[in-house]
Amino acid sequence: MPDCGTTWTVFEEKETDVNIAVALLSDAVRDHFDTALLISADSDLCPAVRETKSLFPAKRIIAAFPPDRHSAELKRVVDGFVFVGNDKVRRAQLPDKVVTEAGVVLRRPKQWG
Repeated sequence: MPDCGTTWTVFEEKETDVNIAVALLSDAVRDHFDTALLISADSDLCPAVRETKSLFPAKRIIAAFPPDRHSAELKRVVDGFVFVGNDKVRRAQLPDKVVTEAGVVLRRPKQWG
């Protein structure tokens, strides 16, 4: 903000929902799954879920909602849903520091706790 000098970083997501939708339909067409686990709370994915279910009614699609997120619309179009809590996310994280074979040090962001 130029008036007060406050700054912040904003991350803009580009085409993620479109890429997930394309992958869902593509994998269904190629018969790569019987049950898909869709880790999202983005209702923009509803058309892809509906079309996948329309073309392949036997395929199941389960939504896994990230911590503190859900979508009533997505709940209505999937075959089932689960909530992923913060505790599960913390237990699934890599260590604070990972060193690759090439010696590159990768660090987990501090805010991921």
